[in-house]
Amino acid sequence: MKKVLVFAFLVGSIYSDGWKYEKSAGGVVAYTRSVPNSSFKEYKVETEVEARLSTVIAVLMDVRSLPQWVDRCAEATIIKEYSPTESITRTITASPFPLKDREAIAYGKLVQNPRTGVVTMESTGRYNFLPENSKYERVQSVRGKWIVIPKPGGKVHITMIGHTDPGGVIPAAIANQFVVMIPFNTMKNLRKQIKKPKYVSAVLHYIHEKQL
Repeated sequence: MKKVLVFAFLVGSIYSDGWKYEKSAGGVVAYTRSVPNSSFKEYKVETEVEARLSTVIAVLMDVRSLPQWVDRCAEATIIKEYSPTESITRTITASPFPLKDREAIAYGKLVQNPRTGVVTMESTGRYNFLPENSKYERVQSVRGKWIVIPKPGGKVHITMIGHTDPGGVIPAAIANQFVVMIPFNTMKNLRKQIKKPKYVSAVLHYIHEKQL
């Protein structure tokens, strides 16, 4: 009876804030919800891994290596770095033929709550930061958030939330096919990426390992 009540509570919570369950596999769960005044859905993907907080953050902050694990990411560079935790980045996302690849410019900043140890990385689009390149379709708007929460037993819970207007002429029905696939595959790949030795042993001076 308790299990039924817990399940009912979780389902109610998901739908109370608009999130709709989409799929789960390999320790990853994906949700979507509609966004007011947008034809494109917002996504949320979650997972939990056994790893140090610094390990996960080291992967997320290694911009040049994003194409190794971020699904369909063909290129990633830092355009302007304000500090180790604040920068403007440029990413190229491969689009299916005959569509142009998407170019996104975004400002991102990382903060850690000193009391809870929770790390939040938020990014917002900077559409006009660079002149447009005719080779690519400039992403009209993008916003994203990573939330990394330390858990007991040496685990961390990872949540990725985002919404993108890919720009150009692309039917929302087609774009929304990728709104689950890309972040879902990305999170699955992240679970593998954190096992690489350079991240396992990473030390970041701006991250405090919260002991629970």
